[in-house]
Amino acid sequence: MTQCAALSRGRMMRLTRLDECGAPVPGPTGSLVSKGFVQVVSTPVYQDQEDITQTDANGDTCVDDQSDPALRWLTLQIDLCNIDPDAINIITGAPLVLNDATVPEGVGFRWDAATLGTAAFALEIWSGISGQACTGGEPSYGYWLYPFVVQAQINEYTVANAALTLSMTARTSAGSQWDVGPYDIRRDATTPATLEPLATAISPTQHGHFEITSAPLPTPGCGAVELPVAA
Repeated sequence: MTQCAALSRGRMMRLTRLDECGAPVPGPTGSLVSKGFVQVVSTPVYQDQEDITQTDANGDTCVDDQSDPALRWLTLQIDLCNIDPDAINIITGAPLVLNDATVPEGVGFRWDAATLGTAAFALEIWSGISGQACTGGEPSYGYWLYPFVVQAQINEYTVANAALTLSMTARTSAGSQWDVGPYDIRRDATTPATLEPLATAISPTQHGHFEITSAPLPTPGCGAVELPVAA
């Protein structure tokens, strides 16, 4: 049976560091969960379709054919209202500015031409579902995954007598090595108490994924946290 949902609002966002091949990078700052985003705008970019037409000797159409649309990537605009230096570092590769505490803390970032736009990351977003009746006492969410995102750049921003949002633009890439992912994002259909990763692996040609899930939202925080090594 198919599940349908009326989605509204963005509930949570998670960033995961990837290597240049699109595989998650375990480590002490490999993952970051935040509520501090205003929106994520996803725009599919397609290769121009090729038309083949030919008339016959009488001027009538003999061949009229068009190639299928070919998805190149999804352009993502990510607007943040909570400026987390670790998030900027994961998304863009901009180096962190650290303070001189005994255990140094990230207090900012720098625009560095040598590293800006070189990072690769995965983006997950959870959206709410309007007017839902909880199943088994658990609410459901829309889950959006962009498993391999690259070439992020920071857009224009304004410091003024107004709320400051930092907007970044990036694009998805083919060739993801996300597989089923390092997180449990869904419930097992036969044993709902069991949380699991994706049911099937992301293929190299897949740029995005969506599903409805009743797994609990991840817990937001300030700064990146450890991404454990896969078992």
